[in-house]
Amino acid sequence: MRASSMVRQGTDNFDSLRFLAALAVLVSHSFTLVYGHESGYEPLLKLSRGQTTLGTAAVLVFFVISGYLITGSFDRDQRPLRFFTARTLRIYPALLVCLLLSALVLGPSLTSLSLRDYFVAPETLWYVPANLSLHWIQLDLPGVFSGNQFASVNYSLWTLQYEAAMYLAVLGLGLWRLLTREVAIVVLALALIASWRWLGGDGGFWSIFGSAFAAGATLYLWRHRVPLNGRLAGAALVILMLSLVSGGFRLAFATAGAYLVIYVARGSAIRLPNFARHGDLSYGIYIYAFPVEQTVVKLLGASAHWYWVTALSAPIVLVLALLSWHSVENPALALKRALSHDPLVGSIGNRTRSVERP
Repeated sequence: MRASSMVRQGTDNFDSLRFLAALAVLVSHSFTLVYGHESGYEPLLKLSRGQTTLGTAAVLVFFVISGYLITGSFDRDQRPLRFFTARTLRIYPALLVCLLLSALVLGPSLTSLSLRDYFVAPETLWYVPANLSLHWIQLDLPGVFSGNQFASVNYSLWTLQYEAAMYLAVLGLGLWRLLTREVAIVVLALALIASWRWLGGDGGFWSIFGSAFAAGATLYLWRHRVPLNGRLAGAALVILMLSLVSGGFRLAFATAGAYLVIYVARGSAIRLPNFARHGDLSYGIYIYAFPVEQTVVKLLGASAHWYWVTALSAPIVLVLALLSWHSVENPALALKRALSHDPLVGSIGNRTRSVERP
């Protein structure tokens, strides 16, 4: 297949990939929430011999895409306040609404405590501010889902702190004029070494997610030099599939897998259905899926199976994601676009490049 540049005008598959990744997280969580653990049930965990779940792989797709797009965002507009405001408006408005609905609607409806005890409990009072910090993540609400396999109200939120940290890393490197091709290669190499060395615990998550994000950033910065080639994509797919059965999946994903993600997102050979024609629903799906699935598990009780939880949760989550996009996220992005024309938004270097839309 003829090679083409990683730079391409027009439509792309980024939104569709994120949509599918968000749904994959929903499906993956249904196994854990129903059976209490993934081993023996989650298909990708079995196939990969315990290396990864479908949900983890989907989150890595998110980080590769974020690395590519966020690096591109700073590359096109290097005003730090503008960059910080854009990232804040993308994450926080929808997250705040989700947290408020969880604490003030879902919690009181399902708690095993009296309403008075629920609302005066420290966990209830701190639930919204703790999670908005993206550091002191609080997964539980008092008396909510206490009879489920897991008591977490929204376990998915724990990954947001890593995402936000990667945004700040791009901003810091950019301000120091270190967001270059050479530095990106060094950062990616160090992240891969760290991912290989520390596969467990919090340090493991920083290196695993960091290597995926760094891979996306590197592919963006090298986009004029790295071709979109069907043969390369095929080789990357083979490497990724072999890693599932032979080991080394996390390293393979942050190299061959990252190339494959951007190939699908940017290449002209593959055209995914336009799942974003009604809005970019991926973030809404991601933040609402877990509490909805937990509620379905609670209501189904002993008759809960992963396929029922998935089938019943998905339509509800899609409706919530649509409402989130049209009522919260898109208006916030409109505010971001309005601020981009504000002369009071600060600039450093004020060097904006005209490059392709990411």
